[in-house]
Amino acid sequence: MNTAQPLTPHPMREALFGETPEALTHIYEERCNLAVWQRSLSSEIEQYLDQTITTDRRINLKTLFTCQADMDTEIRDTLEKTFPQANGRQALIEDMVQLIQMYECLFEPKMIGIRLATLQQAMCPRFHVDYLPARLVTTYVGSGSQWLEEPAAGLPRIPEQAPEQYQQLSRGDVALLKGDGWYDNEGLGIVHRSPPVETGSNRLFMSLDWAD
Repeated sequence: MNTAQPLTPHPMREALFGETPEALTHIYEERCNLAVWQRSLSSEIEQYLDQTITTDRRINLKTLFTCQADMDTEIRDTLEKTFPQANGRQALIEDMVQLIQMYECLFEPKMIGIRLATLQQAMCPRFHVDYLPARLVTTYVGSGSQWLEEPAAGLPRIPEQAPEQYQQLSRGDVALLKGDGWYDNEGLGIVHRSPPVETGSNRLFMSLDWAD
């Protein structure tokens, strides 16, 4: 007699949203492949960015920070060298430090990889899935990342051609994108891409990855 139990199918993956930082903890729910803290940037930060992040300014920071007692000081020092002095700079830096602290608290990595860049064109223009556990993304200037809802049964998760319908994060939103590298999530990571950037415009984004 065969007593084997039938396999339990994976629940349909979905995006979960909230207006407080606690929304990011949804990433630990099996059904969630995108957790979004919907927020607006402060007027102080927006004014600073509008004054300093112009099309002739290039920011391209890609580095690793070890998660240890003095990490916050090291991050602040790095960001102070990255952004020009003006009213609102410290508010922006503290916002970024807070997001890094939250990421560390959620996942307790040994190291965190930080990417901070201004772009004049999409960095990853095709819809794709990341082969990593979870990436934090936020856009400070310009349009937010685009993502696709789960397709109907039988349809490919990653379309061969760019679809007309997609979802998009707003400026300031903080999102955790669950990838195929998350435990027991292979083939179920969120499908997403970088948005196009209008001619003559800039996009400033930050992404965080754990790097054990």
